[in-house]
Amino acid sequence: SWQAWQVHRALEILPEHERPVIELAYWRGLSQSEIADSLGIPLGTVKTRTRSALARLAQELDGTLE
Repeated sequence: SWQAWQVHRALEILPEHERPVIELAYWRGLSQSEIADSLGIPLGTVKTRTRSALARLAQELDGTLE
């Protein structure tokens, strides 16, 4: 569908350090603590990257999913 394509395209624009956090959270359903363990990064870094990635996605998708 058009919406799925838009979301996929938006994910591709995420920086390499943000994309895995979103993929692990939303496709694998991992908690932030599990993501931190999986990626070997601090929990605070996971939270920061998640906020940044979601803000970037919201900006990229603004108005395109209507």
